[in-house]
Amino acid sequence: MYLKLIITVVVLIIVYELSIAISRKVNRRRVFAMAKRRALTTGLPLLVIGDPHNGIMSISTGPDYGCGDSCLDLTGCPKCQVGIKGKLEDKIVELDLNKYIVFISCVLEYTDDLPLIVKYLNAMNHKNLFIVNVEWYTLTAYLYPYFLTREQPPKYLIYECPPWKKHITYKSI
Repeated sequence: MYLKLIITVVVLIIVYELSIAISRKVNRRRVFAMAKRRALTTGLPLLVIGDPHNGIMSISTGPDYGCGDSCLDLTGCPKCQVGIKGKLEDKIVELDLNKYIVFISCVLEYTDDLPLIVKYLNAMNHKNLFIVNVEWYTLTAYLYPYFLTREQPPKYLIYECPPWKKHITYKSI
C-alpha cells in the first residue's frame, strides 16, 4: 500500500516538473520573441545572456531562442557568430547595458554575485530587459543543474523579473 502511494507521488512530481519544463520552454520562446521585436523597433542590438545551445532541454529538444547580435556565457556561445566568454559578474561591469536589449535565460540563479548583477540590470530601462528564470516553486530550482551534472547548485531563487515586473526580486538559498 505504501509502495503504491510512493510510486503515485513520484509519478505526479515527475509529471508536474515536466509540465513546468514545457511551460518554461514555451515562455522562453515567447519572451525571446518579445526581446527580438523590441530590438527591431528600437534599433538596439540584442544581447543574449545564456548559451542557447546549452542546458538539458536545449540539448535534447533544440534551442528555444537565438544568439541575438551577441551572446554572453561561460562557454562563449561557441555556435553563435559573436560570443563573449566569461562570467556575467565580470562582464556586466564592462558593458554599457543601456546600449542593448538584454535577454537572459536561466542564468541568474547560478551566478556568484547576483546583488551586483541586479544593481546593473535594475539601473537599465526595464522595457529593454527580458528575463526567463527557473520557477522558484519547482524542484528544478533547487536541484538543477547539480542533480544531473554535479555542477554548482543554484544559489538564488528569482521571484519576479522583467518583462513582467519592473525590478528583479530574489533570495539566496
